[in-house]
Amino acid sequence: MGRSTIYNENDGRLHSSSDGKKVVVNVNSLLANDSYKYYGKEQGISVNSFLDEKQSFFHVNVLTSSDREAPYVLEGLVSSKHALMQGDIEEHFHSTDTHGYTEAVFAGLHFMDVSFAPRIKNVHHQTLYAYESKTTCKYSGSPLAPKRQINKKLILENWDDILRLIASMKLKRCSASQMLKMLKMLTSSERDNTLYQAFKEFGRLLKTHFILNYVDDEALRQNIQKQLNRVELGQKLADKVLFGRNGKLQVGLQDEIQLVMASNTLLRNMIILWNYLFLSDYCLSLDSHDERMNVIESISTGSVIAWAHINFMGIYEFNPVVRSQFGSTLKQMRDVSI
Repeated sequence: MGRSTIYNENDGRLHSSSDGKKVVVNVNSLLANDSYKYYGKEQGISVNSFLDEKQSFFHVNVLTSSDREAPYVLEGLVSSKHALMQGDIEEHFHSTDTHGYTEAVFAGLHFMDVSFAPRIKNVHHQTLYAYESKTTCKYSGSPLAPKRQINKKLILENWDDILRLIASMKLKRCSASQMLKMLKMLTSSERDNTLYQAFKEFGRLLKTHFILNYVDDEALRQNIQKQLNRVELGQKLADKVLFGRNGKLQVGLQDEIQLVMASNTLLRNMIILWNYLFLSDYCLSLDSHDERMNVIESISTGSVIAWAHINFMGIYEFNPVVRSQFGSTLKQMRDVSI
C-alpha cells in the first residue's frame, strides 16, 4: 500500500505534520516546569512528535513546557529530511497548529525545501505583506489586501548571514546543542537582533503567499486538517502506550526522558505496522474485486492509527521465532493490487 495510492493522491508530494503534548514528570527534573493549566499541582514537559503520510512517526523532541514548539519543528525536519526525501518525492509540505508557527519558521523551512503549511488560529487576523508599496494601494479595497510593505533593505543587508546560518544547519557543521541555540536565537524577541528581524521579514513574504493559497484552495485546507488530525490521534495513542503509573514519567534526566519517548514512538510504530499487515492480509483474503475496492476506500478515508483491538495489559512476548498470524506472506502483502 504505497503512500501515493492510499493516503496521498498527489504523486511526488509528501505531507508531514508535528504536534506537541504535555506529559507529567513524577520525579525532580530540570526540564519539568509548573503549569497548573496542564499539570495541575505537578510538573511536566512537552513532547513534540512528527508523523508522515504513511502515519508512521519519524522523530520526537523533548522540551520544557515553557518552550514553544516552533524552533523544534525546524530542528526535527533538519535531522530527518534525508530519510524522508526518498524515492520519487519531489515536494514536501509540513503542517503544525498555531503553537508550531512563527514567521521565522516559514523562512527556515523554505531553505530546507519544505513548504510550511500550518493551521493558524484566527488566520483572518493575520497581517499580509506586499513586496512593493504600490501593491498595498492597488488592492486597498480587497479584504485580502496587504497592509504593510516588506523591508527589502533589511533582508538584503543580512542575506549572506542568513545563508551562512542555513548552510551550517544543513551541513551539520555544529552540534545539536549549538544548532538548538541558533534556532532559539531565531525565535528571540530581542529587537536589536537584525539577523532574526531579517529572517522574519523574509518569512512574512512566504506567510502571505501561503495564506492567499490557504484561503483560495479548499483541498489544501482539507489536507492540512486531515494530516493534523492524524498526528493528534497519534498523540492519543502515545497516552495509551504510556499507561503504566498513570502515564507519568519516572525519570528526570533529559537522556532518560528522550529514551522513554523514543521507546514510546517505537511501540506506536509497531502497532501501526501490525495494523497495515492485518489490513493487507484482509484485502488479500477477499475474492471479490468490488469488496476489495470498498475496503481500500474505507482505509484511505480513515486511519491505521487504531488500538481498540490491542490489550495493553496483556502478556508481552519477545520471541524471535514466532509463527505468522497472517495467511499471506510479506511479499504478497507488498504486491497487493489496489
